Amino acid sequence: MIALLKFDILKQNYLIIVNNIQDKGLDSMNFIAKTDIGALRERNEDSYFFDDENRLFAIADGMSGHARGDIASQLTLQVFEEWAAETPNLASDLGPIKRLDILEKLATDANRRVYAMGQDSYQYHRMGTTLTAGFVTPSYLAYVHVGDSRLYVLHNDVLTQITTDDSLVQQMIEKGEITPEEGRVHAKRNIITQAIGLAEEVSLTTDVCPLSAGDIILACTDGLHDLIIDDTETRNIISSAPTLEAASENLISKALAYGGTDNVTVLLTTVD
Repeated sequence: MIALLKFDILKQNYLIIVNNIQDKGLDSMNFIAKTDIGALRERNEDSYFFDDENRLFAIADGMSGHARGDIASQLTLQVFEEWAAETPNLASDLGPIKRLDILEKLATDANRRVYAMGQDSYQYHRMGTTLTAGFVTPSYLAYVHVGDSRLYVLHNDVLTQITTDDSLVQQMIEKGEITPEEGRVHAKRNIITQAIGLAEEVSLTTDVCPLSAGDIILACTDGLHDLIIDDTETRNIISSAPTLEAASENLISKALAYGGTDNVTVLLTTVD
């Protein structure tokens, strides 16, 4: 089953999509996704996608301040949707290098598509979006990343951020100008340095993260991690929830309770 949430800008709330996966003898996995427009935005520029047959997911956060970030995020995930529709059953023994190659190609194609539309139409000029996407297997996560949406892995009750933000604040942290703690509340933390669609070429990060049974993967837009700035609180919300569905609802609710100043999207996956 393929699930892609295409947004109507007039809608204020969106449904949770839940899939229980049992695929050809491999470990079962659950995909949960939820998004909310937040308290202040006029439209939701976040998009998400997952395909349970290929165990592929993606989230994208259209850039506010640029023309039609919602179109940019939808166009980006459309590339992943089209690939999944043409690849109904990816070989289970496909290795991490091939998976990374696929992710890099899809992200590159998405960048070209969004950039081309921006060049063809003044209405869409300079539109862009973050992208965080990955293949989940019982033993590893292969992923591609650009922007400041994030991937976390909860392993043995320790939540670890495995992506690095492409952001001005991250550059300041790496230069030693501010501490990571200062970066979490910095006024310019939403300024990103790389995004899909802003230029003809984009710099992508691809990598592989090992997984074990019981691990939980969290993919989220900055509407979550900019509001719940303490990773320990995020971990506690996930760990204390009876189900992934409840965890996703609780994460969204907490972000809204902290102000809901942006669209917020959460995607959770577990390896059983």
